[in-house]
Amino acid sequence: MDLNLAGTQHGVDRLRRVLSGRVTEKLEAAPPLLRAGVLVPIFSVKDRPHILFTRRTETVLTHKGQISFPGGQHEPGDDTLLQTALREAAEEIGLHPGRVDVIGELDDAFSAVSGFVVSPYVGHVDGSADDLRPAPTEVKSVFLAPVDVLLDPGLHHEQLRTWQGRSHRIHYYTVGDDVIWGLTGWILHQLLALWRTDP
Repeated sequence: MDLNLAGTQHGVDRLRRVLSGRVTEKLEAAPPLLRAGVLVPIFSVKDRPHILFTRRTETVLTHKGQISFPGGQHEPGDDTLLQTALREAAEEIGLHPGRVDVIGELDDAFSAVSGFVVSPYVGHVDGSADDLRPAPTEVKSVFLAPVDVLLDPGLHHEQLRTWQGRSHRIHYYTVGDDVIWGLTGWILHQLLALWRTDP
């Protein structure tokens, strides 16, 4: 069976089994590093799994104008980083937490530029993305990218960059006029590798 054509629920169920069968890599975040949580939302469009991304405004404090997942800094009122991710998704794009079936967690990601250790959570979202309402001060717009398109090797390339004397592998995905890279590119690369994995 072609996994890319098997339908959203089949893909989500496979990914849930893969995520449940692995140990998540957690990173230390001692001050001055900050904790953050992001949501990787999966929507079904005509029974094809799509991943939702946001285009950030030029007025946000960090990662101005970049492609990202909804999320942000952990706040004292958040019991968990998952709660942080769901709260931020509600604030940034109007996604009600009750619509999200959290299917698992990815490895922590470190943003050397902004000083965040980010915990990414994958969620299957009930319903359409048509009724989402991006917060105009933070999110310029949102877009959906089909998983089978993102899996095309022709969309992906990587570079080694040096920052503060250390080498970092940067993943780039070109989708239409958008370039997904940096922290978001690293999280996406991890997700797509797991999507290809047999549970």
